[in-house]
Amino acid sequence: MCLMIGIPILASLTSVIIPFIWGCKTDTPQPSIDTIYSEKWAKMYPQRETERPYDIYYINDLFDHPGFSKSSPSHSPATAKEAMVKNYTFTVNKKEDNRKVCMDIFRSGKKIRSDCADSIGKLAIVMEPTSGTDINGDGIPEVIVNENTGEWHCCSTYAIFSLGKNLKLIDILYGEHSYFNFKDLDGDGKYEAIGRDWIFAYWKTSFAGSPAPEIILRWKNGKYRLAEDLMKKPPPEKKELLKIASELKKYVELEEQKEQLIRIPEWWAVMVKLIYTGNGNLAWEFCDLSWPAPEEKSSRKKYLKEKKLFLDEFKKQLKKSNYWADLKKMNSW
Repeated sequence: MCLMIGIPILASLTSVIIPFIWGCKTDTPQPSIDTIYSEKWAKMYPQRETERPYDIYYINDLFDHPGFSKSSPSHSPATAKEAMVKNYTFTVNKKEDNRKVCMDIFRSGKKIRSDCADSIGKLAIVMEPTSGTDINGDGIPEVIVNENTGEWHCCSTYAIFSLGKNLKLIDILYGEHSYFNFKDLDGDGKYEAIGRDWIFAYWKTSFAGSPAPEIILRWKNGKYRLAEDLMKKPPPEKKELLKIASELKKYVELEEQKEQLIRIPEWWAVMVKLIYTGNGNLAWEFCDLSWPAPEEKSSRKKYLKEKKLFLDEFKKQLKKSNYWADLKKMNSW
């Protein structure tokens, strides 16, 4: 469901209709055949929502999201239906016999913009931080407008407007299956955006089993981009990765190790966590440590080929991320 409307721009004598769209990301992952669990895999997780078959504390936070945890730390920021900043007014209205919900923007009492969505969705003004806060440090107040399409755990989008002499849409953030929260984490007076990257949603697993790494964005070069220094973490010790690999191997059978590992999102979630904390090269090392390697030389070649195929698929999915360019830089790739 996308937010799309013709926007009337009021000039002195004419009204021009400009087609405009925001609030929709066409490649937002949705359920596929890969979401169907094998019978054997499902039996391994009889109480998946309350406990895990093994303790992988390193990546627990990747699953602490709306699909798995009822107490996810990512919460919806406070919102309002109206905000007045300087000579601008933002207000949410129902239109067309309640079939549309619209965000109308006025300057000095004149409507200059109107963005609408189907009434099943929700439009609101983010109030954390307070509307009119200069979130990017350019000396101009901003207002953040949130659209939630009203679909099942999807989709949330944030449009950031700059309220200078002229109204400007300066960035759009795609929260997708969760929210963005805006906080000044480093005390520089500018607000970072904290959310999740959902590029692995439904990839070879269910939504509840999809690892969603935290991302921290900061304003840089006219848009929000990964704050590498705030996302980087010290690398785990190799003995910790060896322990995790060993624990994983306890829950798979040799003849089916490759297929079962791929079906266990906690396994490749370790790789995701390493990449999103700036330890990407360790992700490939962990894959080598945990991938089954039969002693028979005749079988080893086949398993190595299958590992390469998996890594190719994994990297292909990773490259679809909106933050791929920044991830490459953070991991020195």
